[in-house]
Amino acid sequence: MPNARTPAEAPATNDDSFLSPATLRQPAEALGPRAQRTITSIITATREVFLTRGYAGTTVDEIARTANVSRASFYTYFPSKREVLLAVGADAATATQNLIDELPNYTNSRASLRHWVTRYLDSLDKHGAFAMAWPIAATADEEIRVAGMRRYTTLCRHLGTAILASTGRTSTNPEAVGLVVLAMFERVWRYSELYREAFDREAVATQLTETVWGLARQTTN
Repeated sequence: MPNARTPAEAPATNDDSFLSPATLRQPAEALGPRAQRTITSIITATREVFLTRGYAGTTVDEIARTANVSRASFYTYFPSKREVLLAVGADAATATQNLIDELPNYTNSRASLRHWVTRYLDSLDKHGAFAMAWPIAATADEEIRVAGMRRYTTLCRHLGTAILASTGRTSTNPEAVGLVVLAMFERVWRYSELYREAFDREAVATQLTETVWGLARQTTN
């Protein structure tokens, strides 16, 4: 089998990455435009299936059907469902980190912060399926759990630090602040999408903004 390479959507690995880059069965230099489109279709379909069936209920056959590719085409590029999870996860983590990096530019007013909150909700429209699927996969796979914890903790620390820094505060445990906010966004997004007839997206964004704004300014003993 050719040496595995990183898919186009997965970032280079480092100590904080999910396990390692998701591996492909084909070397990167052999991937032409058609192959790249197939990989993208598989990853996009995986997000869709994760959202409706969860990780445990997702099968390679369902991913292939949703992506409109054959089972053989799936296995041409990905050794398993686990590898697609890693590709989806790497993409989601990169998108989240990019948004966190931009947060300091949006903390000077409620209106500005609300714009960032809206962008985060929009990002979850694409990546929220992974946020729902990962905990289930990690529960059954210790290697995934430990590696994912490293990356998720890093995201929480960066987010918590950015939120506190917006008001000149620091903390010995910014990870806890970041965890509360990330978990809140992911859960609120999921329920507001699931019951969209009952929840107005604009109202949800406003309440999330007020919560983050207040959290940054809360006083502690």
